[in-house]
Amino acid sequence: MDPKWYLVKTKPLNESRIYTRLTEAGFETLYPKILKKIKGKGRFEIRPFFPTYLFVKFAIEQLRTVRYTRGVARVVSFGIEPQEVGPEIVDAVRARMDDSGIVTLVKPPVEWKPGEKIKIGEGPFAGLDAIFVEALPDRERVVLLLDAVSSFRVILNKEALEE
Repeated sequence: MDPKWYLVKTKPLNESRIYTRLTEAGFETLYPKILKKIKGKGRFEIRPFFPTYLFVKFAIEQLRTVRYTRGVARVVSFGIEPQEVGPEIVDAVRARMDDSGIVTLVKPPVEWKPGEKIKIGEGPFAGLDAIFVEALPDRERVVLLLDAVSSFRVILNKEALEE
């Protein structure tokens, strides 16, 4: 058994429960979080950095156990086989997390055009190249296509991008 990292999609608002369940079952699990300012309250709350997604390390023989863990929607796959996540991506996420799992981001004051190549400067995908798709209505997040994961479409906070 050679464990590899995979991306697990959870049912909405189940990230913390699944993280606990899989960790207690002996799986290495990565659950990055961010501090999000609550508008008008002057407070911050902890939210998942990747809502409804966790990184889980397991051997392919354990796929069934992970897939059927209560609260898991699916293991991200392209075709029949689950899509492996490169260890450099997991290492990049870990490098930006503090001891409590919080990822720190910095906001650049830049706007991009669709199709423009962007280098991700902060966050779990730092150092990777991507293609800008669109800014989301909240204007704090953007949609990118990552070449590193088979042109995988991701949504990131703008703070994670370089000029």
